[in-house]
Amino acid sequence: MLGQVGCARLSPSRPAFLLLLLGASVNAQDICSFPGDGDSRDVDRKGGHLPAPHLNLNIRSAQPGDTVQAWCSIQKGSPASRIVFCKDGVEEYSLEAQQGQLNYFVLLNVTLGSAGMYRCGYQQRTESNWVRSSALSAPWHLTVRGTAMHLWVWILRSVLTLLLLISAPIITLILKRWSHCDSKDSQSGDIPDPFAL
Repeated sequence: MLGQVGCARLSPSRPAFLLLLLGASVNAQDICSFPGDGDSRDVDRKGGHLPAPHLNLNIRSAQPGDTVQAWCSIQKGSPASRIVFCKDGVEEYSLEAQQGQLNYFVLLNVTLGSAGMYRCGYQQRTESNWVRSSALSAPWHLTVRGTAMHLWVWILRSVLTLLLLISAPIITLILKRWSHCDSKDSQSGDIPDPFAL
């Protein structure tokens, strides 16, 4: 019985493993929530901070079904290992950085939920396995205008509107004729014929 301790007692390797997991989670912080803020890990080899990239969207206002191109441009010599596109402070897309590549593109298939503020940033893994994050780019706000209507919907709406406009004078004429019926017809109890000339 004394030799059977079970799960209640941690072996010396378990605390180290737990600390390793904790360190990894702190080390790989979400760049969209915690961008580089100038602490000592966010300083590049030359003593400066990791510069923010530049984000562009080809359009600022779209409709559902449209495709928006977003590209993130990093400065030459920026030590990026991962490019991250954020929407409203949450990571949406990430790309593995390629040596020497300065521009990274993402195609956004627009839905009603695509509206929001977009930014990009990059991360670098150092030789000591720390993840350094750049500052985020200036924000771009994407507006999504209602649902896109098909041509047949526009045609149907136009035809219905024309029918209503044409039928209004006809209905008015019928009601006028009906109200001007002979008093003789109204006394006999017959229903007047509005189409009688």
